Amino acid sequence: MQLPVTHPNTLAALRAASRQKHTDRVQKEKRLGKLGMTAVGKLSRRDLFIAGLALYWGEGYKGLSQELGFTNSDPVMIRFFIEWLWRVYKVSPDKLILRVSINGSHLSRVVEVERYWSRLTRVPLNQFTKTSLIKTAHKRVYGNESVHYGTLRVKVRSGTDLRRQILGSIQKLKMI
Repeated sequence: MQLPVTHPNTLAALRAASRQKHTDRVQKEKRLGKLGMTAVGKLSRRDLFIAGLALYWGEGYKGLSQELGFTNSDPVMIRFFIEWLWRVYKVSPDKLILRVSINGSHLSRVVEVERYWSRLTRVPLNQFTKTSLIKTAHKRVYGNESVHYGTLRVKVRSGTDLRRQILGSIQKLKMI
């Protein structure tokens, strides 16, 4: 079966419509993003406290281990969590123990990945434990492997009592 030949003017019109649709979408995303930021407004200490509790509730260690910890691959979440610990609970960076987990296929990049997380968190490499190399096949295909930095586990040294306090605060949130 032969496909119909499309007139060049029709193709040009389709391309122009596609570009306009893209432009409109980008403008709408910017407008709605600004609207969202305005809705948040200035954050109080209490707002930061509640936001951190919600983040810990979703991503922090709550299981049988008594450790206060958080693991994620999102650098912004990691920085937020560390800043939250400092601002709300006065946990200084020297109380943190960090560990990178990354697929074993990145063995040659371990030093680079550790340095990345160290710079991002402002936590010296001597507070990192040995990187955990995951020995499974990739489930995810990354377009640019050189920008994949695995996940970072952030634990608080001697943080059991603080963990219990945080979980108590989360219990209050559950009452909504």
